[in-house]
Amino acid sequence: MAESSEPLILVADDDEKLRGILRMKLEASGFEVIEAGNGEEAIAASLKTLPSLVVMDVRMPVLSGTEAVLKMKQDPKLQSIPVLFLSAFGEQDMDRAWIDKQVAHELGAVDYMKKTESLSMIVAKIKELVHG
Repeated sequence: MAESSEPLILVADDDEKLRGILRMKLEASGFEVIEAGNGEEAIAASLKTLPSLVVMDVRMPVLSGTEAVLKMKQDPKLQSIPVLFLSAFGEQDMDRAWIDKQVAHELGAVDYMKKTESLSMIVAKIKELVHG
């Protein structure tokens, strides 16, 4: 775990701009933040830092978020780290979004949100998941 007393959040998304925006919002809300650009980087960063929560994009290059979570749940060091999935699928693709949400829960994610949600709602969900 990080030496800081602030909860550590790992934001894993291939969209660098979104990662940066989430980082700013989360740091302003009292979190320490590290970033990963794909699932492999997320696993490596998780092993190194043991974050309080991983915010994971469902679809990323190299290793998808779903594949990364499957690997995390098989590793005794990582299996208890909660994961919040984010997906780009919005209202126009409700069937696909429902399938992603169902799969996310089956994989062991604690929750699932669409990237189209407001940043304030995403940060509020992260606070709820970390602080209870």
